[in-house]
Amino acid sequence: MVSVASGPLTRTAFRRDVRLFLSGLVGFLILLILLLLLFLRVDLDRTEKTIDHSEAIIADVAADAVNGTPAANLPTQLVFFRSRFGVVHAAIDGKGGRIESGDAAAPVDEVTRVTRAGRLTLHFDGSERAAARRRFLLTAIICVAAVSFGTVLLFSYLPRITRPIEDMLEQARELGGRAGDQDETAYLIETFRSSIATLKAQEEELKRLHEIEKTRADDLERVTAALTRSLTSGLLAADANGNLVDVNAAGREILGVDPGLAVAGRAVEDVVPLLAVSAALRRGFAARTPLSRVEIEDARPNGDSVAIGLTTVPLRNEGGTFLGYLALFTDLTPIRSLEARVQEMTTLAQLGEISAGIAHELRNSVNTILGYMKLARRGDAEARLQSAEKEASLLLEAIDRLVAFARPVQLEAESVDLKQLIGEQGERLAEHAPEVRFRVDGPPLFIDGDRVLLARAFENLLRNAFDAVRAKGGGSVAVTLAAAPPTVTIADDGVGFDPAETARLFLPFHSNKANGFGMGLPLAKKIVLLHGGTLRLQGQPDKGAVATIEFGAAA
Repeated sequence: MVSVASGPLTRTAFRRDVRLFLSGLVGFLILLILLLLLFLRVDLDRTEKTIDHSEAIIADVAADAVNGTPAANLPTQLVFFRSRFGVVHAAIDGKGGRIESGDAAAPVDEVTRVTRAGRLTLHFDGSERAAARRRFLLTAIICVAAVSFGTVLLFSYLPRITRPIEDMLEQARELGGRAGDQDETAYLIETFRSSIATLKAQEEELKRLHEIEKTRADDLERVTAALTRSLTSGLLAADANGNLVDVNAAGREILGVDPGLAVAGRAVEDVVPLLAVSAALRRGFAARTPLSRVEIEDARPNGDSVAIGLTTVPLRNEGGTFLGYLALFTDLTPIRSLEARVQEMTTLAQLGEISAGIAHELRNSVNTILGYMKLARRGDAEARLQSAEKEASLLLEAIDRLVAFARPVQLEAESVDLKQLIGEQGERLAEHAPEVRFRVDGPPLFIDGDRVLLARAFENLLRNAFDAVRAKGGGSVAVTLAAAPPTVTIADDGVGFDPAETARLFLPFHSNKANGFGMGLPLAKKIVLLHGGTLRLQGQPDKGAVATIEFGAAA
């Protein structure tokens, strides 16, 4: 077989050959349609000639009939022509006037003859001729439109038809050159045969690489399994459906799962006997959000309490598809037990310090009272007894303050303007301390709280600040209020205190003042805590102190 195409194998040559082929095909179709139109035109002419010949014969017959009919019978004869020969209208224009029958308003063919009675005019129905012409015209229009549409459609889609072959030719050309006498089709076949052979070889290479990667994956799985077994914390893995994949040995021991139980594919609730832990794992899976260091209190089947620290991590691929989740957990029961013991020891130590303070105050007061009683025996009993009574009153006041600190407090909440309340307390203290400059800065600050208790707390804090400034010989006490969050800062430039003593100052009967009972700061802190706030104290010796009270939310 000899190729019609010639020249080098290029995309331009292929496009030219395709266009030549399609142009020849379209030209052939156009020629066929023109021949069809020619045949239809010949058939139309033949039809019209047949109609003309038939009408001429009828007209001749009608003319002969009129020549042989008396004038009185001519109207009847015309009616006969209409009913017999399909004449829609007949008329005779003679010397006696016009005789006619029928209606000539519709499209008709007209034929005239000269008779003895006058001029005979016959009108025939022209619908058949008109229908033949319409069929021809409609067929011609359809043929021309079909050729035009087909041509436009063909050349519009020509790039889509030729582009894949052109790309194949271009790729084949890039893969290798052809021999000078090699046919284009043979060249393409040979090129793609070699390409398929290359792809097969690459497929084999990919299979080999896949086997290597699979071996590496198996090794990685073994290493991962070894690491999982070596973890001292619990590890639980679940798939995208929430079913377990594996639980390591440490996790089985922590959760109380049978070491020989097969967990793969089972629900968490069917494996984990700790109800609260399994419920937390199920919630974490349903939410598909990480849980960080959640502590769960639960009970084992035997009734023993257990504390589990849980962290979950959802697993997603690069496309964001949820693959499952991992859960890391540990048994916090020994740690919580140790913390409880430390807390108990701390509480006992604080109670010991409070008891020591109470004993110190009681011992000093009792010794003073006993001294006054001994002096009263020697004389001037009235003055000594008054001193003893005053010392007993001071002791009773200390005991009352201790009882007030320990007594449960019931809050009567209302909207309190802290700026107004602190201003009132500070002004009363400033009346007896002219050497202290007092000011309140900041906007009005409203919170929901107990006005009486808050007044007592701020009175104690302000009194400490005033006493520290007076002990130094003078200075200032500045109160600053802020609204976000509600915060009150009381700063003074008094004698200050050692930062190491900060924690002890909040314990009862620990005071840096000579005549202080050490109950003001503990009571103020208790009231602030009851209002959901925090009290922080900072200071330096001879540089003053700062008390910061921060509440949870504004009213």
